[in-house]
Amino acid sequence: MANGKNCFIQTVKLPHVRGRVRYISDPKRQENLYAAYTSADPKFWQYLSKENQADFARSGTEGKCIEARELIIMLPPGLIHYDHDTLLKYFTAKFVERYGVAVASALHHNKRKTNLHIHLIFSERKAYDEPVEKIASRNMFYDETGKHVRTKKEILDENGEIRSGCRIIKKGEVYEKHFFQPKNPEFKSKKFTEDMKYFYTDLINELVQDPAEKLKVFDKNSPYLPTRKIGKNNPKAEEIRIDNFLRQEWNNMVDRAVVEGVSEEELRLTKKKEIKDPAAESIRRSGWKPEIFRTILQKAIGKLRGFIQYIKELRNAEYDENGQPIFRRDLKFDVTPAPLPEIAKGKRPSSAAQEAEVMRLDNILQKMKKAEQRIYAVEKVLIRLEKERQDIDGKWFHGKEKKELDQKIAGKQQELEKAKATLTGIPGLHGYENALAVKKAYAAATKELDKIRNRQKEWDQKSVPEKQYLVIRSNKPEQRAERQSVLEQLDKRKREMEKRQRTKKRGYDRDCL
Repeated sequence: MANGKNCFIQTVKLPHVRGRVRYISDPKRQENLYAAYTSADPKFWQYLSKENQADFARSGTEGKCIEARELIIMLPPGLIHYDHDTLLKYFTAKFVERYGVAVASALHHNKRKTNLHIHLIFSERKAYDEPVEKIASRNMFYDETGKHVRTKKEILDENGEIRSGCRIIKKGEVYEKHFFQPKNPEFKSKKFTEDMKYFYTDLINELVQDPAEKLKVFDKNSPYLPTRKIGKNNPKAEEIRIDNFLRQEWNNMVDRAVVEGVSEEELRLTKKKEIKDPAAESIRRSGWKPEIFRTILQKAIGKLRGFIQYIKELRNAEYDENGQPIFRRDLKFDVTPAPLPEIAKGKRPSSAAQEAEVMRLDNILQKMKKAEQRIYAVEKVLIRLEKERQDIDGKWFHGKEKKELDQKIAGKQQELEKAKATLTGIPGLHGYENALAVKKAYAAATKELDKIRNRQKEWDQKSVPEKQYLVIRSNKPEQRAERQSVLEQLDKRKREMEKRQRTKKRGYDRDCL
């Protein structure tokens, strides 16, 4: 890949500009704040915020109101040796000189002092020299939401009174006051960010003394792919790491292709065919899907690998009189999609919580099972005693035996009731309504545990794509002759069949006559 670091400039939308201006310039909230600057009074940002919010409410647009924008400009480490205030004012003044808008900026280092950067907040609107007032040419009526309505009737209640929150602006009164011009549409265009990259790259390179720290703007027409910066606390950090891994794999493969003699134009066309066009089609069909773009990159890397292998074979190949390569054996090229990095798998799913829950519920079920077994044992003894009592019920001289059996039966009945109460009470002791609720909870817990274990199995398996190959068949001269001979025979047979069909048709025509 070409040497030189890419210029990184990020544009950020600000829905709360006053808070952001305070945040970037507050020494208590910034560990490494070197300098801060603003070209406007603090009230400017207050008025700007208020007017933007009012205009946004009148527009009826959904979402968040963008009150201002921010540029985050990454600087080479060597620039830290310049006077901090002068450095910040230089970069800020150049922006103001170009666009003439109010700005607030700050020069920062991150916590580990590995990333020197400038936050440059700017207004998308220039201020009027004098406020522009709009005078009502007739009475104007506004409902509770602040929406302008056509007639007074639309803001009256059932009794003909003006509803609470509604208002009337009388003819001749000011109904709108604007301190700012309309937003400059250039600031929300992609071209603006691209222009800023070139603009600040030139400014930075003028100050950089170490040639190794010179910056460049990434060329979109290059066969290489740019990597993406991962911001602090970015929720998509893992996704970007995987994406950057594959982009770097592609860039490494491009380097190999260049060394093997593949032209820049061929690589550009390959990038367009294998990455740009499929990605654009995917976005058109289903929007931006990181996993789809990841698959596209994996396949593209595999195909470029196979193309490099093909170029190597061409270098040692024989050529016929027409300049076509001759392959005396079948060629097999590895076009297997690039594997994902191990970080794509993330942390191995833990089943500790699910296993503990299943064990807890299983313990409850075991207690219930023992209680039920106790009930069954008591019932079995009770049936035997009742049968013995029934057998001697009509006999003489068994009074003492009858009394003993009655006492035993009564004791077992009490024991049975106690065992049943124990079984019924076990679910309640653990927060369940009844035995069925415990069974359902156990079934749900085991199902959840199975899901986690299946995910663990998937995680344990290496995500290596299935091998794929592109085969180019041998085209030895003798094989060409054989193929030509076969083609000639087929052509001869075809002519004979056409001749027989014509003869048959002429005979049919004579019969008709």
